[in-house]
Order: sequence, then C-alpha cells, then structure tokens
Amino acid sequence: MGSLKFFVIVLLSIFLFSCGNDSNNAEKNVLDNTLQVSSSMEVAKIIEPLIDDELVVLEQDGVILTEIKSQNNAAASIHLNTNQFKEGVNALNFKVEGITSYNIAYLANNYLLSEYSTDVFEKEFMYGNNVFLAFLTDENKVSVKNNNGSVLKNAVVGGAENMFEMNQEHLFYYLPESVSEQPVLDFYLVNSSLSKDGNKVKVIINSTEFIIDKWAAYQITGLSNLENTIRIQLINNEGNLIDGPFNDSGDRSFAVKPVV
Repeated sequence: MGSLKFFVIVLLSIFLFSCGNDSNNAEKNVLDNTLQVSSSMEVAKIIEPLIDDELVVLEQDGVILTEIKSQNNAAASIHLNTNQFKEGVNALNFKVEGITSYNIAYLANNYLLSEYSTDVFEKEFMYGNNVFLAFLTDENKVSVKNNNGSVLKNAVVGGAENMFEMNQEHLFYYLPESVSEQPVLDFYLVNSSLSKDGNKVKVIINSTEFIIDKWAAYQITGLSNLENTIRIQLINNEGNLIDGPFNDSGDRSFAVKPVV
C-alpha cells in the first residue's frame, strides 16, 4: 500500500506541474500580444494659433503663399477610446465632438497619411515604436488647430524601448497632397508655436525658400511646373534646425493637376 500511495502522489505532482506550465505559457502569450505603451505620463501640448484679421501673403520668385483663414472649430475635440493594442491589425475607436463636417487625418511615423470619414478604423502596428498623430480636418481638409483637435501616441509594441520623446517640439507634414488642382500647404505643430521672435517653419518649394512665423494653412499659387518638391523644417529664431525625429520632412513630391 505504501508503494501505491507514493506512486499516486508522484502522478498528482506531475499533473499539477504540467497544468501550471500551461497556465504560465497562456499568460505569457497574452502578454506577448499586448501593446507595451510607455509608462510615462507625458502628454503632448498644442499651442493654439491666435485668431486675427491679418491675412499673410508671402511671395518669392513668383511663387505665392496665401493664408487660408480657418473655420471656427474651437469646440471640436477628438479622443482615442482604444487603450490596448497588439502587434498586427488593431481597431482604433475615436470619439469626436463639437464638429459636424470633418475627417480624421492619420499620420503614421510622419510619413504615411490616411484620411477617414468614420470614427473607427483599423491600423497595423509593427514590433517597436509606432508613432501616430490623428487630427481633425474640416470640410476643406484644413487641419483643426486647437487644444483638443488631435491625438499623439507612441505605441511601443513587443517590449521594445521607447525611442520617442513626447515632450519635444515636433513638426508634422500634412499637405500638399501628392496630386491636386489647387495645392495647399498645411502642417501640424506639437509643443511648439511660431512667432517673429521665436520658432519658425522654413519651407522650400523647388528652390524657393519661405520663412513662416504664423501657424496656418496656405494656398500655393504661381508654380511654373506641374511636378514639384517641397520640404519643411522647424527652426529656432537663429535659423537652426530644432532637434526632433520629424522636424525635417525631407523632400516630398507633389503634382499640380491641370484644370480642364
């Protein structure tokens, strides 16, 4: 009887150990597939541009930038309800209030632009850092530049190191589109403002340079080419590039579609 009792105890121990391993493995798989977001409480700040009656017009070498007066969307807000993500396809659920005719522009790592007329859409996250800026645009596709009009996140997937400084000054490239009949320059600022005595945005269209000290969208006219390049940089008052991963857009191409 003593031998039989010992054999039963051994079998029971093996069973419990096996179940414990299965439970640990299942828990590990869940954790591996869950987004690891930076544990810091950093929050991006939008410094709203002043609303005034001044219409800025800049002209160089026949190219003209004319300020587009934005609509009054001070009450517009966007909030991301989704707070857990995984490597692969994720459903992003936003809540939008205070605006009726709008789209959500989504910039992935300040390069890939998507636009949505719905508050829920799917995006794919890869292993590592996935910085995305989602912001509201009005019926004319001009970005809504207010405190609650955007969401900036870095989805750090798979336990990778957070490489994005949320509190830095950031410049995001938005417009012009790759092809348009009437190209518009628009960009998004985070933790930064523009002024005559402060930061500015340097814009180079083909070889023509502009210095912008007012955050707004601008109609681009006077282009002699159908195929064009544009580059924007966030610079300080001394004209030096401000450090940041997105503060120099590099050369982007856009084409002017002939009006028929």
